[in-house]
Amino acid sequence: MDSAVVQKVIQALDLVYSSDTSAEQRREAEAVCQQVRNDPEAPAYGFYLANPGNQYPPMVRHFGLQVVEYAIRHRWGGTSGLDAQGCIAIRDKVLELIFNLTRDDKPYIREKLVSILVMLIVRAWLSAGWTNLSEQLMRLYSQSAEGREMALSVWRTLGEEMFVYDRDPVVTIRKSHLTNGIVGALLPKAVVVELYPSGYRLSSDTTTPATAGGKKSKAVSLVVLEPGNEEGWLLRWAQYASELTASSAGMKELGDAQETQLVAVIDTIAVYADWVPIRALVSTQLIPRLAAALLVRSDVVRRRASEALETISRRNVASGEDRDTVLLQMAQLPEALSAMAQAYGTTLPNAVDNFWDDSSEALVVARSLATACANLVTLHWTRKKLDSNVLPQPEQFVELLVAMSRDA
Repeated sequence: MDSAVVQKVIQALDLVYSSDTSAEQRREAEAVCQQVRNDPEAPAYGFYLANPGNQYPPMVRHFGLQVVEYAIRHRWGGTSGLDAQGCIAIRDKVLELIFNLTRDDKPYIREKLVSILVMLIVRAWLSAGWTNLSEQLMRLYSQSAEGREMALSVWRTLGEEMFVYDRDPVVTIRKSHLTNGIVGALLPKAVVVELYPSGYRLSSDTTTPATAGGKKSKAVSLVVLEPGNEEGWLLRWAQYASELTASSAGMKELGDAQETQLVAVIDTIAVYADWVPIRALVSTQLIPRLAAALLVRSDVVRRRASEALETISRRNVASGEDRDTVLLQMAQLPEALSAMAQAYGTTLPNAVDNFWDDSSEALVVARSLATACANLVTLHWTRKKLDSNVLPQPEQFVELLVAMSRDA
């Protein structure tokens, strides 16, 4: 690594970020930055600039991380040869930077590190011997409140890349293997063994050659269960949400730190709410735990919880023994239904001023809860060939439906 190049980059960044820089100077400075991105030693330059021990300003550290990110995105799988082993080497340095973050580090530094780590997970997890992701993130999760928020952010961003957005083409290439890993990491071991006793069936892009009968069969891969993660991350998040909710009981106002933590864990759960197997929703008591968050004195927490419940209410399991689970969990389970009814009551005109800081947030929650209940009726309770005993005690649910229709 050439120290003269480092100094040249720092000077170029000063010009890029200066308001006094001319257009020509800015173009020349940006060209210097691009040269570093394209340099064969780009990751080394990036990590040197991003290293807090070198005491560069945040804008230089952030650029260093951008250089690392650029190398991963444009060199992985290409002729320049950044393979899974190369990703593992970069991963170790990224994790070192993450574990050495302090409270003074800028949010955009944290966000970029999370983005880079997720890119590496997408490309190299479950290959090149990387089978201890949960152990690594558990160390971060247990390190501090900031570390816990970072670990949640990693899982949340990975879920968004997998199930929400379509930004990284490598996700499509490795989606089956990544899903296998997520199944083993997020779900409790008992649920994994019950649902996938013979292994997880990979998607058709990994279909095995045609069988003797002329039919194709999907490849089967054993779910990767990491030692020490038997409870699974989903249960860990659900329990954390319950701890935060319980500690806020009786508070007239939720503290900023506690609100941030609760929003982070609910948002992480919500990313996976439309994917996680129904049986795992039950084993982790996810629905009543989310419903309990509806009663926390925080507008944003209640909105996030109601939106997560609305997402779950859209889950339509047409057949099998789990087909009635969502309906029973939301419309029959007393703790869930009572919390939903109580939260809805706080959004009514005669109560909203006493329970909400922002009436518009109350309206959003009311709509989410009303939509969730409508989904329970249209997608679950009134479906064709409904067993009349599926909801043996519907009175409280019907009362809530009547109240919602009256207030509509």
